[in-house]
Amino acid sequence: MHDDFTERGMGMKKIALFGGTFDPIHRGHIETALRLADALALDSVILMPTHVPPHKVKESLTPAADRLAMCRIAAEPYAKITVSDMEITRGGASFTVDTLTELSEQYPDTAWYLFTGADMFCTMRSWYRFADIAAMATLCTVPRDGTDGQRLREYAATLQQQGARCFVADAAVTTVSSSDVRERLASNEPIDGLLPDGVEDYIRAHGLYSTAAAQTGDRDEQFRAIIRARLGDYRYHHSLCVADEAKRLAKRYGGDEKKAYTAGLLHDIMKDTDPNTQLQILDDFAILLDGVERQVKKLWHARVGAVFIDKILHVGDAEIVNAVRYHTTGRAGMSLLEKIVFVADFTSADRNYPDVDEIRRLSDISLEETMEYALAYTIHDLLNRGQAIHPDTLAVYNELILAKMAGGQTHE
Repeated sequence: MHDDFTERGMGMKKIALFGGTFDPIHRGHIETALRLADALALDSVILMPTHVPPHKVKESLTPAADRLAMCRIAAEPYAKITVSDMEITRGGASFTVDTLTELSEQYPDTAWYLFTGADMFCTMRSWYRFADIAAMATLCTVPRDGTDGQRLREYAATLQQQGARCFVADAAVTTVSSSDVRERLASNEPIDGLLPDGVEDYIRAHGLYSTAAAQTGDRDEQFRAIIRARLGDYRYHHSLCVADEAKRLAKRYGGDEKKAYTAGLLHDIMKDTDPNTQLQILDDFAILLDGVERQVKKLWHARVGAVFIDKILHVGDAEIVNAVRYHTTGRAGMSLLEKIVFVADFTSADRNYPDVDEIRRLSDISLEETMEYALAYTIHDLLNRGQAIHPDTLAVYNELILAKMAGGQTHE
């Protein structure tokens, strides 16, 4: 997918941003930088290690100072490659749109290019403020092998239909993954040819990636940084409150407190994302909305949030994914975690709607009684406003009522 890059860059410097965790930086990263810099006749490429990755979660993350040092060692032989600590200094989860904005202010009269790996390139429409990113930079990638070039070009075509400028290199680079390098180092397997000169020496000298040096990463810290950047102040505060309440309910009812806290943090991760972007994400992953969902935009964020944490953040836990998906509508056959998050969303400390005190009182007695009351409240409110009621909401309400009737209770 080619554009007239020479004319676009005439009279301007042409600089690329190449961000990532670089944990560790490997030959594939350097080859990508050099291949694209040559193909696009760039003046320079800026390697920028991130402090917290905004689009994926790592169980462990090597200290930023070490990842930065390894990038500098890898870049040292190449005049066109420089290294920036901008995102590390900024702290938290840095989003590409913020970094490009800051770079554009520091380097005016510059045509910007954004380098990504092949997998990340194919998720770009889910990135925070994708349209702004596409307006600021040409989106570039390199095939990993001889099999994914066509896939990348097809995806680039969809991005270009939305006004983005894209470039997909013709030839693949050496297939290397940082995770494979880490595993080899932890197992004392050879890594000949996988790392730039000097990087392996640094790793050995600092004892990185050995089994003894394995770190237990705090995923929730990363999640908090990610939602802080994606949500407004009100919604971020609400998410923290739901996480705390979900953890409390999990402790009371014998659930997994850590999972409950994580699901509470993530339940509204896409709530403040504009509807067009939400639809783009659903389309990218071939997710179809049902008849009610298509008409009720307030329901979209739960479906999109589940897709985002599953496919983009790679949370790797179906229970958490389902807790996010059904926290708004509920469904028949809900798991304990799903019920906990559903109730926590109603009873979190920031809530102040009518009947909240009664629902909180019930939450210390029974999750099922709390859900019945909350669902009746919701259904009644929707009926009064002439709004559609999702079939899953009716299904879980009927399930609870029928279970109560089977237990010998009545509705007198």
